[in-house]
Amino acid sequence: MNNYYLRLKKLSLVGLLGIALNASGQGNGSVIKITYPESRAIFQRDVNNTSTIYLSGSYYQPIDSVQARVQVEDSYQGFNTNWATVQRNPQGSVFQGSLSVKGGWYRLEVRAFANGAVVGSDVMRKIGVGEVFIITGQSNAQGFQDFGAVGATDDRVNCVTYDNSRANALTDPPAPTFQQLSAASLIGPRGQSAWCWGMLGDLIAKQYQVPVLFINTAWQGTVIKNWTESADGKVTKNIFAIGTPNENFPVGMPYANLLIALRYYCSLQGLRAVLWQQGENDNVPLHSTRKDYREAMQYLVNKTRSDTKRYPAWVLARSSYNLGQVSEEITQAQNDVINTYNNNVYPGPLTDNIQIPRYEGEVHFGGDGLKQLAQAWYESLNPVFFASSRPLLPLPPPTISVTCGPDNNSLTLTLSEGYKSYDWKSGQKTRSITVNKGGVYRAVLKGADDNTFLSPAVEVVDPVQPTPPTISLAKQPTQLADPTQQVCADSALALVGNTSASNSLIWNTGTVGRAITVASPGGYSVQAVNTYGCRSARSLGINLTVRPKIPTPSIEQVGTYSLEARLPAPSGAQTDEFDWRRAGELIPESGPVAKVVLDANYSVRTKSTFVLENGNRLTCYSDFSAPKPFDFDESNGGLGIYPNPSKDGIVNIETIENLANAEIEVFSLHGELLYSDVVPVLNQRRSLNLNNLSQGEYIVRIRSAGFNVSRRIIINR
Repeated sequence: MNNYYLRLKKLSLVGLLGIALNASGQGNGSVIKITYPESRAIFQRDVNNTSTIYLSGSYYQPIDSVQARVQVEDSYQGFNTNWATVQRNPQGSVFQGSLSVKGGWYRLEVRAFANGAVVGSDVMRKIGVGEVFIITGQSNAQGFQDFGAVGATDDRVNCVTYDNSRANALTDPPAPTFQQLSAASLIGPRGQSAWCWGMLGDLIAKQYQVPVLFINTAWQGTVIKNWTESADGKVTKNIFAIGTPNENFPVGMPYANLLIALRYYCSLQGLRAVLWQQGENDNVPLHSTRKDYREAMQYLVNKTRSDTKRYPAWVLARSSYNLGQVSEEITQAQNDVINTYNNNVYPGPLTDNIQIPRYEGEVHFGGDGLKQLAQAWYESLNPVFFASSRPLLPLPPPTISVTCGPDNNSLTLTLSEGYKSYDWKSGQKTRSITVNKGGVYRAVLKGADDNTFLSPAVEVVDPVQPTPPTISLAKQPTQLADPTQQVCADSALALVGNTSASNSLIWNTGTVGRAITVASPGGYSVQAVNTYGCRSARSLGINLTVRPKIPTPSIEQVGTYSLEARLPAPSGAQTDEFDWRRAGELIPESGPVAKVVLDANYSVRTKSTFVLENGNRLTCYSDFSAPKPFDFDESNGGLGIYPNPSKDGIVNIETIENLANAEIEVFSLHGELLYSDVVPVLNQRRSLNLNNLSQGEYIVRIRSAGFNVSRRIIINR
């Protein structure tokens, strides 16, 4: 027994530590957390001003369903939605779903339900449905710092934060993050400063009341040949660095940034159009022909579509001004691509007449010229453009399932089928992986068209296998239950399991829940099951003994004013007491014999008390007996003596009243006092032993204050 309690105390301490670890590891005590999308993510709307927001996240205790909605950040910035269920019965600690949302700037809210009640919620601020643009081309698209760029004043104008301007990586960016477009922002992956784009974003947000996201892949000093050659996988030369160590553009560049943006950000956020501003260097110094530029431009447009198996819209600025020269060959070539039937290419601004001469005297805008450029772009991106261009919407993300391994100490993470490749952050390349330690697990997937997808993040908290629970009695929830328990046959034992709030409990009976009530003899134990579906080892068991039903007594009238409860068989208890009822109402009698003085039906039940091994006491009850009628006899003057005659000299005395200091006397017929006694309280049947008297007749007198009654008795041997 001592060893048991020692183990029990250790287990309780481990359980409490497990609860603390889980609480601190799983969202700092939160029940549910949004992990996608990130704050300031903006999703492209369709022609009906609607987009789908795909969301996912983690939950940290058992839940039944997840609801979501969006609420506008400020008045007139969108359309609130009602709560909608995005997933029922989520499994594996991850929830996934989607909402159809009108254009606007929102708080994304989720709430978790368990047993019909809200148990947790989370909010992601500043999520948008609006316009997404990829900027590309050369320096007047890329921009520069310290040229007088003005940041967006509207909080809804944002950019991607990823900086690939030095690494020139050909791999996918990390999971996207976003920021409000300030004057000095780097518009990922290469844009330098807000340039004209911050002001353009302000104009669009104000006009259409939707947020705007910019992604900038432009590269200064490029000619269109650099874009087409790098699109074909060729190394292409920087015409302004010939003969220097930097004469070759980095491998894959500049096209690689554009393609990554189209395959990655476009899949996640969607896209309204690619904004192209380029042509100045194809005028000076190259003096490209209309035919060459038109063919290269159309090739580049087509190449983006063949590489993504999608059909992005393009908007081409008509730009050629450089060193005071303009080229109709370049601008007409740009117009030719714009005017090609069913090309999904639209006219951007004619920039050759903006800020002449230029800010730095050659080709670049700056200062007030950036405001003029922003206005020109805004006038090109007019209602006709938004009504006729074909936007690309966010693609549905892959789903993920999380199942516990057979050892209950590892997890299997499995992604959707049908993707070309799977690349987990942890390094594995398979559709399913097995993990057994804490961390955040996420994969980048490639579709058959090489477009990129992000899996939902799975947060794994150590330990994977939950700590075994402990068991308490429901009436003593803060104490560990004794391993040996007894109950009466018509009773039950209420048990509660103790575990972290992040776990559910499964009893060995199959019952799921924290509490269980048992009434059958046997052993009872419980396992904790966490949100991943992993089970703990079983708790220490509770062994239940159920006492046999206490036999129902019968009632016999054994005296003038006495009823006696008689058991058909011994109860086996250390003590037996009785509950007496008169016409259904308990009376203050607890012994086997009850004094009764009123006409009524009487019943009784046995109250048996057992002393258990641990010193505790268990009281069990029989059923109430069948009613026994009692008729009061008024003829005896309130004194009953029986049996009369007595064969052995033993007689019983009962009085209707409870007498204090009652004198009991026995006289011969000649008045001789033969027996005398004083009873302090005569309130129940009392036996007199008169077997020393010879056969014959005698007088018995009972006296007390206000009571003096005599009766003749016969001893007949």
